[in-house]
Amino acid sequence: MDVPRSPHYLLVDDHSLIREGMMQAIRALEPRARFSQTNSLQTTLERLARNPDTDPIDVVLLDLGLPDSRGTATLQAVRQAAPTQRIGIITGQNDVQVALECIHHGASCFIPKLAEIDGFTAALRALVEGRLHFPSELLSPSDTAWPEQDEPAAEGVRLTPRQKDVLTWLLKGCTNQAIADALGISAETVKLHVSAIFRAYGVHSRTQLVLMCSRQGQPPAPPRPREEAAATPAGTGIEGRPESLA
Repeated sequence: MDVPRSPHYLLVDDHSLIREGMMQAIRALEPRARFSQTNSLQTTLERLARNPDTDPIDVVLLDLGLPDSRGTATLQAVRQAAPTQRIGIITGQNDVQVALECIHHGASCFIPKLAEIDGFTAALRALVEGRLHFPSELLSPSDTAWPEQDEPAAEGVRLTPRQKDVLTWLLKGCTNQAIADALGISAETVKLHVSAIFRAYGVHSRTQLVLMCSRQGQPPAPPRPREEAAATPAGTGIEGRPESLA
């Protein structure tokens, strides 16, 4: 019987105390978690490129204020290097527009560093459990520009099994091409499924879809073929030790 692989987190922040605090908080929620750490965009991209098949990263917890890259450009670079991983943003900014940009560019969790401890813990729990999480003010109807609907879009939404698969990858922030590669279908087929999902939920964009599912709960994730196929290698290093740090 195969032993499930321990989830592998990449903690990206240029302050070692922040990384250490995140590691302890996540380990309290997920004792089996393993960690890698980086302190710049360059070392992050190098870590993501290392052993992607035998020892892949499952979740990236990313600070937007790195010494060699700042803002959503940092997220875009990491998303390109990690097309199917879940990416959580941890930032000193508590700005709705910044959070909306992060959703647009593929984040599934937005955690302000200055949040109250209960809110910070709730956000990390959502990240560990694979759920979406954004600050409550981000989920205010006034910030989402919802289309007009005759009835609640998420009530009784019916999707085909393949559309449910596509939705799960959408909620992780994956591009159409990344979803196509993960599911073994064409990007054009993914595009058709995405359009059908938008119609089913009554939304016009991925951002609106993610926000709606954040408020109402998202469907359970299907198996992740590429990640589940990877076995945990022997000799991966000391758990929790910083990697690629100067």
